[in-house]
Amino acid sequence: MVLIIVGVVLIGIAVALWFNRKRQLNRSLNIKYYDTSQVVDVVDIYKQLREGLGGNYRGNVVELSGSARSDSPLQAEHTGQAAVYYRARVIHEYETLEVVREQDEDGNYYEREVVVNHQETVSDNEQVAPFYLDDGSGEQIRITLNGATKHTVTTLDERQPEPPSHYNAFGINGTTTGYRYIEEMIPLNAKLYVLGQAVEDNGELTVAKPSKDKDVEYIVSTKSEEELIRGAENSAKWSLYGTIGLAVIGVILIIVGATSKG
Repeated sequence: MVLIIVGVVLIGIAVALWFNRKRQLNRSLNIKYYDTSQVVDVVDIYKQLREGLGGNYRGNVVELSGSARSDSPLQAEHTGQAAVYYRARVIHEYETLEVVREQDEDGNYYEREVVVNHQETVSDNEQVAPFYLDDGSGEQIRITLNGATKHTVTTLDERQPEPPSHYNAFGINGTTTGYRYIEEMIPLNAKLYVLGQAVEDNGELTVAKPSKDKDVEYIVSTKSEEELIRGAENSAKWSLYGTIGLAVIGVILIIVGATSKG
């Protein structure tokens, strides 16, 4: 029975990998399909077509590349760096001594103490500032992160002995081993790749999650177009290998488990 359960689980993982492969291939195809536009051209089309639409302009999917600009940038929580978006986390790492019950080779049960490691997120702060994409063409366009697949820069990932000043450890029954501080961001002036739909939002032209073509993934990335394509194709390749390997092993385990009954 155990072999059958393990086999089913492996096949389930294989199915998940298969869907990930399809998603990665779709991402790669979309990035390759769209040509990079200049912001000034996207803005010109908007100005020509927006009249009479009552603020409901819904343009085409556009691929853009430029720098992140903001008149009111954020100061990242951990590093203090200027950013248009950041996520800062603090993770409490601690260990407890627990008793586990095991069975020896003769079938006799016994108890032993083991150290179990735990993690608890004690702070998770995500902030975004209004920002624009500037490609040097003479115009800027606002970028929203709502619904976007974000690729950020990790600016901090380190372990420290002390917790943040506002942290209250009440209720933790264990021995603290440290606190991991993690920060990821889109820095001010960072070079960005953006794939999304040009729409009017609150009277302003904005790149947002596509509603016109829902098969297009909305991407705001600090990676280049070439890096995104290469990453998606590599992920698709390894997902295919994983799908085949886990599916084969899963089927074998199910067959062995089924034929060894009784």
